[in-house]
Amino acid sequence: MSAAKPLAERLAECEQRCAAYPEKEWLPVAKKGLRVLPGHHAELAASLSGQEPRADGWALRSDVIGAGNWLLLVGFMAAGVAMIFVSTFNLCQRTAHPFLYATSLTLPISALMAYAPLRMLMRSHELVFGDDASVVRRRVFGRLDQEWRLPSAAEVRVGLAYRGARARRRGQHGGSYAQLSVVVSSDEAEIVLGADLHHAERARLAILIDHYYNGSELYGQGPENPRVG
Repeated sequence: MSAAKPLAERLAECEQRCAAYPEKEWLPVAKKGLRVLPGHHAELAASLSGQEPRADGWALRSDVIGAGNWLLLVGFMAAGVAMIFVSTFNLCQRTAHPFLYATSLTLPISALMAYAPLRMLMRSHELVFGDDASVVRRRVFGRLDQEWRLPSAAEVRVGLAYRGARARRRGQHGGSYAQLSVVVSSDEAEIVLGADLHHAERARLAILIDHYYNGSELYGQGPENPRVG
């Protein structure tokens, strides 16, 4: 089987092309998207950090950044909280209880500042493959955030395509461009997920799903599920 360019790399290239052209030019290409090729299944030989086989599917966590990076992130957050506290304390110096008021103002602002990055890091996707349906669950801080369910038919098609998600274009011109999502379809049903993930995570989700349903004997049929739809 011929080697295929890594799906995460093709995904990044596709979105970069989308960012470089006007919408009327990139939209048809982005909607058509990228197929998961049989050769991409070989990428499962190297696991991503946080990728775990389950008895009925897979789990893919996004919070695996290493102890050093966690310490660095905590350090930045602590520095940010300190700067916010100093600024609010200066504003509250003329009040009767400046420390109390400064603390009361700092806590909610700091919580909002920390929530967005922590939400992106403390996130996981669970793939559950059943005989009647496939289920993808996204958990944030360990709690169920969203669930997608796709009834399984004779054929399951997996790819990466534009379904409305957009990313902000960097640079002086601003604007946005197409963000490709993981698209899984069977008969007339379709589920769309993962547009908020990094390229490698989106590609891995697509490959894991396609590998279960359309995997070749050369690479096996999933973690513990020798089934091909």
